[in-house]
Amino acid sequence: LLQLGQFAELEALTSKYEQILPKEPDIPLLAGYAHKHDGRLQEALADFTEALKRDPTVVTASVNRGYVLSDLHRPREAADDFEIAIKSEPKNGVAHLGLAFADLNLQKSDAALREARLAQQELGDSKPIHIIRATAYGREGLLQKAGAEYRAALKFTPDDGALHLGLGQTLFAQRQYHEAIAELQTAARLVPGDASVHAMLAQCYANLQQREQAMREIQLAENEANRPPSSADNADARQSSVADIYVSTGQALNTLGDQKAAMERFSKALVAPHSNRVGVRFAIAQLMAQQGDSSAAVRQIALAQMEAQAGDTVAPSGEQYIQAAGVLGQLHEYNLAQSYLHRAKVAGAPDTSVRIASANNYLATGNTQRAAAELAAVSQVENADSSYPYLLAQAQVYEQEHHTDRALSAFAQAANTAGDDSAAEEGLLQAGGNEGYRVNQHLSLLSDFAVQPIFEDSTIYVLDSILDSPVAVPKTDISELPPPRSSLQTEWTAAYHLHFGAMPTAGGFFQIRNARGNISVPATDSIVNRNTTDYTMNFGVSPTIHVGDSAITLNSGLQGTIRRDSLSPQQMNQNLFRLFTYVTTSSFFNVVSLNGYVIRETGPFTNNNIYLHAVTGAVNFRVGSPWGKTALVTGWGATDQRFSFVDTENYFTSSYIGIERRFSDRLNVRAIAEDLRSWRMVGLRSGIAQALRPAGVVDFSPTRNWDVQATFAYSNTRSFHAYDMFQSGIALSYTRPLSRSFNDETGQVHLKYPIRFSAGIQEETFPNFTQGQGQQFRPYVSITLF
Repeated sequence: LLQLGQFAELEALTSKYEQILPKEPDIPLLAGYAHKHDGRLQEALADFTEALKRDPTVVTASVNRGYVLSDLHRPREAADDFEIAIKSEPKNGVAHLGLAFADLNLQKSDAALREARLAQQELGDSKPIHIIRATAYGREGLLQKAGAEYRAALKFTPDDGALHLGLGQTLFAQRQYHEAIAELQTAARLVPGDASVHAMLAQCYANLQQREQAMREIQLAENEANRPPSSADNADARQSSVADIYVSTGQALNTLGDQKAAMERFSKALVAPHSNRVGVRFAIAQLMAQQGDSSAAVRQIALAQMEAQAGDTVAPSGEQYIQAAGVLGQLHEYNLAQSYLHRAKVAGAPDTSVRIASANNYLATGNTQRAAAELAAVSQVENADSSYPYLLAQAQVYEQEHHTDRALSAFAQAANTAGDDSAAEEGLLQAGGNEGYRVNQHLSLLSDFAVQPIFEDSTIYVLDSILDSPVAVPKTDISELPPPRSSLQTEWTAAYHLHFGAMPTAGGFFQIRNARGNISVPATDSIVNRNTTDYTMNFGVSPTIHVGDSAITLNSGLQGTIRRDSLSPQQMNQNLFRLFTYVTTSSFFNVVSLNGYVIRETGPFTNNNIYLHAVTGAVNFRVGSPWGKTALVTGWGATDQRFSFVDTENYFTSSYIGIERRFSDRLNVRAIAEDLRSWRMVGLRSGIAQALRPAGVVDFSPTRNWDVQATFAYSNTRSFHAYDMFQSGIALSYTRPLSRSFNDETGQVHLKYPIRFSAGIQEETFPNFTQGQGQQFRPYVSITLF
């Protein structure tokens, strides 16, 4: 009767013989089959328990009781039964399969995968085995493998709507929104009226910014969730799903930018019966963090914890703790985020997910070494280093370590797995611009062409008026003062980067630069008309030094320039040799970072008996957390030029202080006040000039490809207002990617490089200079390849 599936007759037969054969274990065992088939799980549980009481060695009773306990959501007890059965029959595939399901419910993904493998060895390939693997891989963050398992399961039952939904959810997590939509639409056709399918479709459309389609799916999902339950519905499960649907539609609305409507959905989810209030409050916290309301976001996370501890809702899962840590990371509460990641690990979150989240925290605070250590541990787990979050974090590690070639490859691998997410591609373009066009594994090339004006500082005009003639020109005699001047510079640069194993990155450039116009030459104490061409070769090495949790990157090397002029060779022709060191740092204690340089330059003028000795240096500080929107910026720089055999020295200093404010990812504003001082000595004569220069820069990116930059400055030349000046400019830039395939040590990757076109105009006005050209307009054009 059991083999024929005649369960009613089987139940009647076991009832008849229960009293006749009171010690026979097969009687309650067969009754348990019948009760289990009819969904009478408590009776089936009692039956299988009685069978084991009569004969503890009946393996089939242990296995069947394990499955009943799983259906009753008692996975720990179920696992015990399956383990007893396996101890008696190590090759019992059904027991291994049941233990795999129990391990899944116990959040033991690795154990579930192991048991599924053992079950497959005994039972062969089957749909349940692939479902177990898909679920386990998904929880471990191995989304590509999870997707492959869902597809393998669908080969057994192509019309299983639940499998299409699972595959769609996996593709959504991989940010492959178009592919996810195709699977979810199939699920909607196969399982009509499933609110969760429409809610997931809404999120896909929202991430693609297809508002009309998203709003339609939101309405369908909410209508279905609020449909009065029929007799076939499980009331508890349905009420729980109502809250889940409101969370999902709220997240879709938040993605579309409608935060008010999103909050309305979250509020409904919070009061829905059987709501997972932890998940709802974490979703609200994420919304509050996006709005910049840090205190409200932290309060929601704290309330979730309190409600869970009071028993008002279920305890947070490992994945939910990771979600909370992500919100705290958005708020830059990195220490608190780390504590939540520790809780996530205790709650059973995958070790790889916890480590990747920790690495992102360390990257945000500039602790590159600890981030690299976390990712190194992840890479030891099979296939974990192919996930999108890992590749993106690894790329950022390489970027912070200034391994630009490795960063480029890692961003390319991340972009390949990013689906419709743009973060990796933006990082790839930035890395491509830093590294240049990779010719092979050792050499990369960069190129830049620009036409731009050169305007001299107002203090230089003052010194020229004092020292360029035997007698200083009175500042009131406008007609005799040196008139405003400028040069137009055309410059082409071809740069290269060299990579040889563990050696620091090396590189340099060859540059041809032509400048035409008028310029002050301190060496000869004159103003000349020039047509100057420079030929420059440069080579440097860029090591990175770690000091505690911070990094200092140097670029030190040498440079040679041959300068020739067709109009004023006596004043301009030079051969120059330069030693340089540039330095940049990460943020020390998340408070202050700096960059600066020191340059020593020497060389003779070729057409006269003058020799240059020059030292130039500058240091710039940014005071404020790396993630802060507002920072104090300040710095100081100086140039000291000494000219042998003519007893001339030219000295210039600049110090400034200001504020930088990032209003959004698209808008950045910088305002400074700068104090400029110039001093020149020619023989026994000398002059000094000073100017106060407030200036500002506004940088706005209306789209990912376009950028607008506007600059403004006013120089108030102290005690010499004839040379007060306004300077302003505007430039429009367009960037488009260039794609190519490249074979590096990881295999073939698809790289992208930015080609940037910029054009604009710069203007200089001397409002108090009434003689000659008091206003000058000059074009600005730039083309950057790679």
